[in-house]
Amino acid sequence: MKVLAKNGSHHEEIKVIKRDGPVLIVSIGGREYTLDIEKVETGVYSVLHNGESHNMEIIKSEKKDVYVVNTQTNSFEIEIAPATPAINGAKRRGNQTEKIKAPIPGKVISVKVSPGDPVKEYQTLVVLSAMKMENELKSPIDGIVKKVMVKEDDVVKENSVLIEVKAPE
Repeated sequence: MKVLAKNGSHHEEIKVIKRDGPVLIVSIGGREYTLDIEKVETGVYSVLHNGESHNMEIIKSEKKDVYVVNTQTNSFEIEIAPATPAINGAKRRGNQTEKIKAPIPGKVISVKVSPGDPVKEYQTLVVLSAMKMENELKSPIDGIVKKVMVKEDDVVKENSVLIEVKAPE
């Protein structure tokens, strides 16, 4: 899974390369890091990197996709670009079915649609908890939900198909 993290005018691409329990190998701005992340309490995490422990508090702000991060020495806002399926530039045509896949291994927090439901482009279909964050997976098209392959509390692998949406004819 790739996300774009923005702090003011500074942008970094973050990609999870591998996850083994609380240990994540991530690429941030092209540099690789091994992080051992433990949740201490709601919104508070201990991050072990190169033998050094860093405590941080992460608070969801009132702004969409923006979090306030407090460390021992600093406080800043970070915006995480929402995880949405890639959309190729062409408009979809009838009989086109889009498969909404898990961008990373995670746990399904909620399923917002059922088979037969009409959906709009960018509408949230499922919420997936991954990397200690909730990711809203959205529809890339207007359409009708054809299949829902997951339910709340399911644990899914990266690239697992979660929902299928069919474009209107």
